[in-house]
Amino acid sequence: MKKRRGMTGAALAASVFLTLIFGVLVYHSIGFIYAIADDIIMRDIASGAFTGTPDGHLIFMQYVLGFLLSRMYLLLPSVDWYGFFMAGVIFLGLAAVLYRGLSADRTLGWKAVYVGLSLGVFGCAMIFHAAQFEWTVSAAAAGASGLYLYITMREDAGREQRILDSVLVWFLLILTYGIRDDVFLMVLPGLWISFLWKFFRKENGRIQVVWREIILPATVFLTLGLMLLVERQAYNTEGWERFGTFQSARSDIYDYYGVPAYEKNPSFFDEEGIDEAELRNLRHYALYLVDGMDAEQMSRLGEEAERQNGQAQGLKSRLWNGLKLAAEQAADQKYCTASIPFLLFLAGALLLAFRHCRKAFLSLLLFLGAEGTLWLYLGFMGRLPERVAFSMHLVGLAGMAGVFLLLWERRKKQGRGGNTVMLALLVCFLVAAAFQWKASVKANEEKLAMDDSYQQFKQSCQEHPENLYFIETFMAEPVGGAKVTTEYSPQLNNCLTLGDWYSTSPLDAERMEALGIQDVEETILQNPNAYLVVRDVEDPGFLGDYFQEKYPGCTLVCQRTETVGGRNYYLYQVSAG
Repeated sequence: MKKRRGMTGAALAASVFLTLIFGVLVYHSIGFIYAIADDIIMRDIASGAFTGTPDGHLIFMQYVLGFLLSRMYLLLPSVDWYGFFMAGVIFLGLAAVLYRGLSADRTLGWKAVYVGLSLGVFGCAMIFHAAQFEWTVSAAAAGASGLYLYITMREDAGREQRILDSVLVWFLLILTYGIRDDVFLMVLPGLWISFLWKFFRKENGRIQVVWREIILPATVFLTLGLMLLVERQAYNTEGWERFGTFQSARSDIYDYYGVPAYEKNPSFFDEEGIDEAELRNLRHYALYLVDGMDAEQMSRLGEEAERQNGQAQGLKSRLWNGLKLAAEQAADQKYCTASIPFLLFLAGALLLAFRHCRKAFLSLLLFLGAEGTLWLYLGFMGRLPERVAFSMHLVGLAGMAGVFLLLWERRKKQGRGGNTVMLALLVCFLVAAAFQWKASVKANEEKLAMDDSYQQFKQSCQEHPENLYFIETFMAEPVGGAKVTTEYSPQLNNCLTLGDWYSTSPLDAERMEALGIQDVEETILQNPNAYLVVRDVEDPGFLGDYFQEKYPGCTLVCQRTETVGGRNYYLYQVSAG
């Protein structure tokens, strides 16, 4: 018993050590960068660069995690804790997968092949996303590895290993929910099917109920309940409740339905007091330049957007488009680094089930049916952006890899061979991982060259804290490009977009107060230290038209031009005349 306990502890230590070496190698040779701006904004909130004080209200993440991250910035603000955490979660998933193989009662050669396969699959499917992380994919990495670990938990393992395995699965699933609860729902069907497989066992021709299997899921959902209570308490104010209404409607408009068209219902916009110039501001996400923008108005705009979208498509058309979107995202070539390994493991699992364990067909079909139904639902709702689609592929890959390993272990217990197949897979995945590594290095260099200029521009703005810089949202926020570094400086950010998902939130109000802004439009017009920033092109475009149309005699004067990272930033001052 002590020997077995020591082997389990050694396996856990070895998996963490190997992952740490691999992660450091990735960090120093490729680097970690933010793929999208949403993560950068949440980083700024946690660090204090958003409001001036570290805060746990990250909005998209559970408050428990946000609070812990914000405390880390209070302890040591020069480290980009959010970035290292999100990238680290992906490698934590790798450590869990490695632990499964290293803790197995197998030969050293078998474990070496397992480690090579795990690193190969990770390098093939995840190396790009580890180097350019997104919070959704980080959540999927934790959830997928938790699913894999749960599926492959050995029935004959000792008590100590079962406890350690259960703790690891619990932690990974809680982490998944904490980072993004929607991703936890992607993992849930596979967890439920695997639970039924473990809970009901057929022995000597009779169905046996293994009651101990209920402990882990019960503990998981109890913890989720506690996290939900904390979440509700953290956002239990009138301001946050109003923002919740705003956020739901904003997401419907900008993520799914689109900004409603003026010509389709002019009377609606007349009643709202929104003219065509302000509607143009809405399309450009310039929410601060729309008079009266609040939760109620955004909610009415969301209802109108949904109505117009529904009229344009109709139910039959929506069903067809949903099916088409789901099929396209499931088969899209850009996800092949995850989808091809999934298909290989699926083919292997089907073959092994046919030859050695035909009762596994039911679980396989249930898993495929559940995941397929979720694909169709997300397609019908139009909620399959790239990061969500990749997360679905990743969960499918982890689930099928777990089933494959489970059936392969059953085959090995029967004393059968098949090492040639595993070695062939090892070579294929390692070669694919090498290509992905090279592509990731190039992709990071290109993204930093193109997108990091805005991050550098924001840093240059901080050198002049007496000034305020306003930039069009679509010129700034769609890009990530910030490096994850140990030399982070969370100063109050005085470079602001003209609106985004955090607009009207209590955090946004706190930020405006810290910067001395009562009204963005009035600040641009009246504050001599306020600048309107235009990137790449000198013409201020719709912003210039808006101010000149609304304020006759208004002038926009380009005070200076700054070149950062090969991009030009034109700084205008606006006068109402």
